[in-house]
Order: sequence, then structure tokens, then C-alpha cells
Amino acid sequence: MRREELRLGLVAYPGLGGSGTVAAELADRLARMGHRVYLFATSRPFRLPEASPAVHVPVDLPYYPVFPGPLYTLSLAGTLEREAKRLGLDLVHTHYAVPHAAAAYLAFGEGLPLVHTLHGTDVSVVGMDPAFHGPTRRALEAARAVTAVSRALAQEAKRAFGVEAVVVPNAVDPERFRPRPERKRLYAEEGEWLLVHASNFRPIKRVPDIVRAFAKIRKRLPARLLLLGTGPEEEEARRVAAELGVAPWVTFHPPTPHPEEVLGAADLFLLASEEESFGQAALEALASGVPVVATAVGGVAEVVTPEVGRLVELGDLEALAEAALDLLESPRLPEIRRRAREWALLRFHPERITRAYLEVYAQALG
Repeated sequence: MRREELRLGLVAYPGLGGSGTVAAELADRLARMGHRVYLFATSRPFRLPEASPAVHVPVDLPYYPVFPGPLYTLSLAGTLEREAKRLGLDLVHTHYAVPHAAAAYLAFGEGLPLVHTLHGTDVSVVGMDPAFHGPTRRALEAARAVTAVSRALAQEAKRAFGVEAVVVPNAVDPERFRPRPERKRLYAEEGEWLLVHASNFRPIKRVPDIVRAFAKIRKRLPARLLLLGTGPEEEEARRVAAELGVAPWVTFHPPTPHPEEVLGAADLFLLASEEESFGQAALEALASGVPVVATAVGGVAEVVTPEVGRLVELGDLEALAEAALDLLESPRLPEIRRRAREWALLRFHPERITRAYLEVYAQALG
């Protein structure tokens, strides 16, 4: 089924994190193609471009003292039901199943085509909580389509919920994320290697381990670590940097809607997560021509191949540091950087990924 113009509602969390990034950038691309796109979120998504033709539809969080907290799921369901009628939506596409899939199902049942994209901890951690598992499973089963951002996550969703998910990986904009060596002088001294990590600093990202590995790297090479983002583990990461004596060479950079300006300046990207269904920040680093050293968990191996980086066992900080040193000291580093960008553009180009989602929409509408 083909339509010249679709009226689409996308649902996402607005803050830092891969699911919000993917949803906001997909909404922007679809809107620029001429589709009517409405992005439902409690606030304007952090990574939605200011000039985007996609429309942000706010979801209010009313609070009544009789309840222990704001009823986000019910508020989202009510907003979706009301606005879908007013806007004449053809389809609703949620990102991160908990509680978005259940809220959409509550709003429409099976009356409006629903597509749900799984992003990781909505399956492996949050989705497995007994408080959420049953309603989430039923909502996924009732959808016209379910997608997952990696093969590893699709397999996990099959085990956890019994659903068959179509694999549609994340995308990266090669014009936005590209090498920017001229910016390195803004973050590192002459002769220093610049290592970068970017995340929402949740415990699952193990940011203090990044600092510990950096301390080992710093013993052999002049280097600086830039930690891009913020979150609950920031104070612990600062404490570890001070304890290990590397605080003068660790920079904490606040979240920015333009991470490409930092990533493009880096020599290496570090990722030490214990759960990672895909690794959007790693992909953005590769597109910027930056090799990646990461833990071999979840779907990371589908993004970081041996030609463009190194994978190590979870928790092995010696291996993480040695892999980083091996890449930085390799005479093949310029070639690896070139291959990193080529791989990102070949496999994860936004045109390719957007077409894949449009095919999913067509099947759901058909």
C-alpha cells in the first residue's frame, strides 16, 4: 500500500537516550519527505531540530493528590485518542515499549494501526518487571508490527514476550556526523589524544569504569577524556577521577543537541555498558570517523565490527584499556578511521533506514 502523504503519530521520551534520539530524528526525516508527522512527548525532544517540520504535541502530566504520582500512561492514552481524531492520524508508532505500547493500545485497541519499536531495556530490564510485563506483552501482541533495533534485541523480545520483531537498525546522518579534526584543539592540548564517551550516565552505562580504564591509558599515553552527558553516575565518575589522580584530564561536558561537534573531534570512543541493544552513540562516533572500543554486549557487535573497533568482555578494564592503546598506537589508525565512516554510511544511512520504516508502515496499513 502506497500513499503520497501519511499522517503519523510518533511517541517518545524527550530526553537523552537512544530511543528519544531515534524517534526525534525519524520524525524529522519523515516530515521533510512531505508526511504529516506529530511527535508526542512530555516536552520537546532534545534531539528534534528547531527547524523541523515535525510538530511536537505535548503530553501533560496532571497531578491529583489522591494519586501517589502523575499518571503518565493514562495521560498519554487520552492525548493520543483525542489528538488522533483531531489530526486524522493514519498510524501511531511508539518508541520504547514501556509504557508507550500499553498507552497506545489503551487509546485505540485494534482500531488504529499501531507499530512499536523496541529499544533495549524496555525488553531486558524494565519490560521484565512483573508490574509491566503482562500489559506490555498484550499490547505488543495486538500491534500491526513490532520492530527491534538489532537482531540480538529481536531474539530477546521473542524469548521475553513471544513476539516476532522486524529488525530495523538505527540510522546516522553522515552530513551531520563527520570528522571535525579542526575542533580537537577546543577540547585537548597539543599532543594529547582525545577520548570521548557519551551517554545519559545511568548505572547501566558504567561511566566510572570508563574513568578507571582511562587512568590505565593515561599511564602510557598523553590523553584527555571527555564525558559528554549527565545523569545519576556523574558524581561517582568525578569521585573516581579524583581518587585515581586523573581529574585534571577528565572533562565533563553538559548535554548538547549538537554532539557531532564533540564526536567529530575525537580520536577514540569508549563504551563500557553492561546492557546495550544497539549503541547509537557508538554509531555516531563511527560516522564521525572515530573508532570504537566497547563491551561485547547485546547488539553492539552488529555496529562495531573488527574492522572499525574492538570489543572486550564486560568488566575487563585491562582489556578495555589495552584495546584503546592498541588502536591509538596502530600505524593503521588513519585507515581504521576511514573504514569506520564508510561502514556507518553503508549500513546505517538514514535513507535506507527510513525506507525500511516506510515498508513497515505500508504493511501495517495494508
